[in-house]
This record gives sequence, C-alpha cells and structure tokens, in this order.
Amino acid sequence: MSKSKLRQEDNCLNCGQKVHTRFCSHCGQENKEPYETFWGLLVHFVEDIFHYDGKLFSTIKILFTKPGFLSSEYLNGKRTTYLHPIRFYLFTSAFFFICLFYVFHPLEKYLENPATKKEASVPVISFKNELMKDQKGNPKTFQDYLLVQSKLPAAKRDSELEQKMVKQAYSIGEEYTNSEDLLKALADTMLHKMSTILFIALPLLAFILQLVFIRRKGFYYMHHGIFVLHLTTSLFLVLFVTDVLGLAALALHTDWISSISSWLVFAWFVYYFVAFKRFYRLTSGKAVLYFMATAFLQNMLMLVIFLGLLIFSFFSL
Repeated sequence: MSKSKLRQEDNCLNCGQKVHTRFCSHCGQENKEPYETFWGLLVHFVEDIFHYDGKLFSTIKILFTKPGFLSSEYLNGKRTTYLHPIRFYLFTSAFFFICLFYVFHPLEKYLENPATKKEASVPVISFKNELMKDQKGNPKTFQDYLLVQSKLPAAKRDSELEQKMVKQAYSIGEEYTNSEDLLKALADTMLHKMSTILFIALPLLAFILQLVFIRRKGFYYMHHGIFVLHLTTSLFLVLFVTDVLGLAALALHTDWISSISSWLVFAWFVYYFVAFKRFYRLTSGKAVLYFMATAFLQNMLMLVIFLGLLIFSFFSL
C-alpha cells in the first residue's frame, strides 16, 4: 500500500465524488496529495513493476501447470489474481518480437560460422517464358518482356496480374544478386509483419472454435477468444525458450540442445490438446475428434494467411 500523505479534503481530485476512506469508492483513486517528489515517483514506479512482475510470473505458472485452467478462471469471474488475457498477450508478444528482432537475430548472425555458409548462389530470376517460340532465353529487362508480349495475340498474352508479378520479379532481380539474399530479405519482411498478422488472425481462430462448438451450449465467442489468447501466449513463451536454446546451441556447438527445442515444440502441441480437452470439458474420444477438426481448420486458415503474407511481402520488397 502507498505511504503517500493523504489529503485533508474529502473530495476526489479525479471524479469529484466524496471520499470516505483512503480510496475513492467511485473511481478507485487514492486520496493523496497531488504533489510528489522525484523519490516518491521512483518508489511508485518500482512498486508497480514488482506488482506487475508478481502477477506475471504467477500467471505464467498457472498457464503451464494447469492447461486450460486460466481461461476457465477468467470466465468464472476470477480476474484480479492473474493478468488480463489481452494485456498478458500484448506484453508477451511484444517482449517476444523485440527479443527476436533486436537480440536473437543479431546474436545468431554473430554466432554463425561463415565457413558453413554456402558460397554458391542461385540466380534470382530464371523465368522460362513459354510464349517465346525461339526458346533463346528470357528477356533481359522488363521492357524487353513487354515488347515480346506486345507481339503476341491478345488471347496469348499474360494477364495484368501476371505482368505485375513479372515486373516485381525483374525489380527484385536487379536488387538481389542471388536467391540467398532474396530469401533472407523476404523472411525478414514477413517476420516484421508477423505480429500484426497474428493479432488479426486471433479473432478468426476463435471463430473456427465457434464453428466447431456451434451446437455446444454454454460456450460463446468470448469464451473461445479468451482460450485462443492464452493458447497463443503460451506459444510465444515456448518459442522464446526455443530461441534461447538455439542461441546456446550455436554458441556451444552442440546438437543435443537443438533436439530439446524440437521436444519443446512437440510438448506444446500436447499441451494444446490437454488444455483443449479440459477447457471444453470433453471426454477423451470427443476431445480427439474435436481437436483434429479444429487443428485442420486452423491450419488451413494459417496456410491461407501465410500465403497472403508471402505474396504481400513479395510485392513489398
């Protein structure tokens, strides 16, 4: 509890209501003097950090030791003991992607052995234009390609979308000299958009659960959304650990550490099934059937999102 000096007045500075105790019963603000010293601000900041950390670690503990329990507790009304699902997800995802871009990737590049990199490179552009009857090779520039297209009958010309893709391919071919550089740039572009794409995908993943359990009474869209938030948060935490292990494997030049990462990913899928079974209160047989249907639909959704992200990233290069 704060040790700040209380005001003698009984009006709340935030909402104007009458304050009967230390805190306003209307808005919850503490009735303390508005003036704070720098030391007071620092102490307040540290108290908030430790209070947040305490909730964070206890929430993480429950998340993994009792699969599905945290979502059920939130929906049953127990909401002050643990972090709010959205706040928990946002903090975890932000922490993961910041570490990924500014810690893991730089350290991975530093620890990589240059001798293990392939010296040979494959040219980026190796189109084979079937419309060229002489088969002497591809047009060297996009203008040459357009010239070839203009000489063809209208029915045999590439569509507008195909021409845009070819134009982008020529542009990429001029900027990137080999396929390795292209793949790295494409992967980097996709990763930087991944956090936004995943946040957009969460409601769709919850909608799939709504469809799977559409005839199940007592479960509404919000229930599925909370479950998806906790599940995705657990995935970020597992991926964080696997990235740490991957850096350790590079630094120590040991393969057995990498195998631990693979087992952790497998363990997360087992965790997903157990959380799924417990949260939706299913028997083992029904849990397997519902889980397989959910996994199939969610994988199809993520495949479509991935392909869309790939195309978007390709045109963003």
